[in-house]
Amino acid sequence: FLIMTEGNKTLKVLEIETVTGAVQADQMGITDAHNHVWISKISGASAGVPYFDDEQSILAELKDYRKAGGNSILDCQPGKDCGRDGIRLLNFSKQSGVKIVASTGFHRRQYYATDEWLFSADEQTASDFFISEIEHGLEETCFLPNPVKAGFIKIACEENLKDTPEHLLVAAAETCRKTGKAIEVHTEKGNAAVEIIDYFIKHKVNANRLILCHMDKRPDFSLHRELIQAGALLEYDTFFRQKYEPEKYLWRLIEQMVSAGFSNNLAFATDMADPLMWKRIGNGPGLVIFPTIIKQRLLSMDVSHLEVDRLLGSNVINRLLN
Repeated sequence: FLIMTEGNKTLKVLEIETVTGAVQADQMGITDAHNHVWISKISGASAGVPYFDDEQSILAELKDYRKAGGNSILDCQPGKDCGRDGIRLLNFSKQSGVKIVASTGFHRRQYYATDEWLFSADEQTASDFFISEIEHGLEETCFLPNPVKAGFIKIACEENLKDTPEHLLVAAAETCRKTGKAIEVHTEKGNAAVEIIDYFIKHKVNANRLILCHMDKRPDFSLHRELIQAGALLEYDTFFRQKYEPEKYLWRLIEQMVSAGFSNNLAFATDMADPLMWKRIGNGPGLVIFPTIIKQRLLSMDVSHLEVDRLLGSNVINRLLN
């Protein structure tokens, strides 16, 4: 954060690290809490792993999102070797006006080439790398006069936590402790959520630094209440993923959670890792659904404007603050 003075008062201005530099938190506005703005095709990655690199279409859609009222996006592709491109994220942000927050960390093994160094590195080497991307700049942008810095840590857990590379979990925990950055956790359809929280608490990471993703794929109100009471922020993103029957499960869950007073503990997203979900690429619902259709649906449910602001941005932004 930045310290400022006003007369005899000292004011603390809270800031978020975006790809274009630090931005005051109250300027982030409507923020998609989990998305993928660009995924390069990685030679040697598993067959069927999604990628999209249509620069013109992505830029046009980001402009659509901004025009519709979308302000910011958290990009959850956590490394150059799994398809992140910090240079393009920077250019997209500058040209569209959308504030993009980049991440460091690790994705599921399938997104990388078979000889990816990160999975054979020791804990210290991995954590040093993550910390460097936060403090000095993303690997692919370090040659720039002002390198793009990561604003949070993104990790990916498997269905069973024991199947997730433990040295990378340890490295993520150390990175969080040393930098204060939040950890956004990919869960496999909400599995192992309790174990994930327990693991990080054991490694001296407070649960309030954890954002558990895709939890609406496991629409268990009692479980979600337990996770929130432990301190985690829960991310929901199946709004237009029909195989998860959002009308039957997601919207009912949202109503339950808001009615129970948990609107401070949820963050919404669209997670458009599949190129078919992009309007300009695959004629899908597109980024604009977030500040338009989803927002209007919440308001039609008599969710207050304050609560909508929390669900569509301020909750996750508050978690990104150190």
